[in-house]
Amino acid sequence: MKSEIRVILMDDQALILEAIAALLRAHGVEHGIKVVACAKNYHQVLEAVQQQRPHLVLLDMHMPEINGSEVAYKLKKHMPELKIVMLSSFESLQEVAQAKAAGADGYAFKSDPTVVLVNTLLEVMAGHNPFVSSVSPTELLPAALDYGLTRRQRQVLKLLAQGEHNKAIAQCLGISVRTAEKHRAQVLAKLNKPSPGALSHIAVELGLTHD
Repeated sequence: MKSEIRVILMDDQALILEAIAALLRAHGVEHGIKVVACAKNYHQVLEAVQQQRPHLVLLDMHMPEINGSEVAYKLKKHMPELKIVMLSSFESLQEVAQAKAAGADGYAFKSDPTVVLVNTLLEVMAGHNPFVSSVSPTELLPAALDYGLTRRQRQVLKLLAQGEHNKAIAQCLGISVRTAEKHRAQVLAKLNKPSPGALSHIAVELGLTHD
């Protein structure tokens, strides 16, 4: 008998949540996968994690109140041993890298066949880090992940990762506070508004901590 893999699902759309739960119950049971709870927001998933003590959380990358990377980062702070797999409708290398930086253990697309999703969950539970078959390991290297940032925006990112605010950034770069605010907004937009922890990880992966 296969050991049980307790899974919690998180997606803000009820229909998608129910569909994924049904698919995993139909195709994952033979592998020991058991959906123990479904959540539509961060508070629900945190409560479910505390009550159900799952092995893995499968969560949507895009949600209106909080993005998936930030949820992953926060959940990992509460339970470092918890496995997290991100699920997205968009095939974006930048988002894959952002999820990885936030601490996610795997990444899959909603367009993937059910068997691919199930295999991704199993690989993660086996200790592997599958970040979608269409993305090679070399594509996740810092050299390829500039996120479309300009040289100035990379400088701003480095300072943001160090915890600096607009006034300090302006002083360090010799620009006005208003310009610093503009650059900060552009950086956060390009990075899909990452959590503070994810921001630091991205800066490290881009090699900005050694500039």
